[in-house]
Amino acid sequence: MKRWILSTLSAFLALGIAGAQTILITEIQYDDSGDDDYEYVELYNPNSFPVDISGWVLQSGDQLTGDNNRDFIFPAGTVIPAGGYLVVGDPNIPNVNIQVDQDIISYWENDNEWTALRDTNNVVVDAVAYEVNKAPNLSTWVPSNIIPQLGRGIWGNYLFQDGTLATTDATRQSISRYFVSQTVAIDTNVNGRDFGLLTGTPGASNYLAPPPFPYVENFDSFNVGDVFNPNGVGSNASFRYARVIDPTLSDTPGGNNPSNPNPNAIATSPQGGNALIAWDWAGGGNQVAGNFVFQGNAGYEMWVYVNPTLAPTNQNESWAIGLLGHAESVYNTPYIGTSANACGITGIAWVFFKDSTGAFLRLVDAKDGGDSRLSSSYWTTFGTVDLSQFSAGWYRLKLKIKNGQVTGSFGSITFTGSTDANLVGTFYIGYREALTPNDLTRPVTIDDLKLYVPGAIEGDVNGDGCVDDADLLAVLFAFGGSGGAEDINSDGIVDDADLLVVLFNFGSGC
Repeated sequence: MKRWILSTLSAFLALGIAGAQTILITEIQYDDSGDDDYEYVELYNPNSFPVDISGWVLQSGDQLTGDNNRDFIFPAGTVIPAGGYLVVGDPNIPNVNIQVDQDIISYWENDNEWTALRDTNNVVVDAVAYEVNKAPNLSTWVPSNIIPQLGRGIWGNYLFQDGTLATTDATRQSISRYFVSQTVAIDTNVNGRDFGLLTGTPGASNYLAPPPFPYVENFDSFNVGDVFNPNGVGSNASFRYARVIDPTLSDTPGGNNPSNPNPNAIATSPQGGNALIAWDWAGGGNQVAGNFVFQGNAGYEMWVYVNPTLAPTNQNESWAIGLLGHAESVYNTPYIGTSANACGITGIAWVFFKDSTGAFLRLVDAKDGGDSRLSSSYWTTFGTVDLSQFSAGWYRLKLKIKNGQVTGSFGSITFTGSTDANLVGTFYIGYREALTPNDLTRPVTIDDLKLYVPGAIEGDVNGDGCVDDADLLAVLFAFGGSGGAEDINSDGIVDDADLLVVLFNFGSGC
């Protein structure tokens, strides 16, 4: 009898019947840039035992008739090993386990859709909804038992490269669940918090170890025209990678030459030398970001070039530089429209916008994605800089999120606020223009970039794990300034209080 019980228990464990059987949707591509032949869904088994998903269903639908898409039923013998992945999709997908090569678009359509994983008891194990900006009231088109897995779904519109278009950098991205280690995935049942836009890694972990912090780059060691995609940062892009430019040299016509994609000559930054530009010179929107994720605390400092000259009538330009979130692939323009705005950024960001009536820079909490129109009040605006009194030029831009406290500085102007202390996400840049000709644009142009993690050790200004002379000097050199890593207590000014924190903790972590 004992032998029978033990053998039966072993069989149950092998099938994943004992213990939790959580299976996560960790990547999805639903609309590629070609013929819809590079689409897939990736599943991940975070358990320490294999799970048999024979007979489970990937079910999808939209607002037309509810469950109106084709359902995919996993065949007998489909087992996801412990800590393993299973990829369902087009035969072109690397590491695809189950090929769906007939009418793949009928499974995952290019619109606002939901996709749910159901077990053999019809229980919803996990689910994702995307392009929810087109129908924000989920209760009108998503089954009620799926909504608890979604939060508010994923806001914004997405287009993924399939690697065949010579007019782009062919970055193969996916809507990817954040991993904070090789095996630990974020799952709060809020899609807008759990997922971001990262380089697709079908059949493998989405995790990329961050570079040593602080990460500082002035781009002067690069050649003009170089793609900025170093292994230490692991950046990704939706259409065009960020590229190194000589800001004093413009390309003719309109910056559409990758060797120096600068649409108009500007002065060098106070740091001097090269700079970095992020845009798709073919027009429309673009997104670039780091693949590594921050957890809870994050900060950046940089020089950014701002041109507040008003746009012609019915034209506009916008960018966002954010942390602890992501931007959708086409960076839809915020603040405009008569219906729910499609700008899909999440997390905390400085957002620039100008049209023919004004130019503004706002520090915002875009939360888990939502309507950016000022009339909707979904985004929280911590402060607004009216740029009408500013001239075109380089300005110091800072953003720090520490234990849920937000501090952002534009030059000598500082705003503060509070947010969720448990945010996870990337460093990202979104840009979109509706300006003609290209010579009128000023895409996101930055220099002297510093990324860091504030507050890992109180007083560790430079994030090297040791409170020492370097941190003391950093505070002294920044004394009287605003924001940044040196503003340890996040009160908007570097002063005696910050100096005392360093002195009190001197030697910690060393």
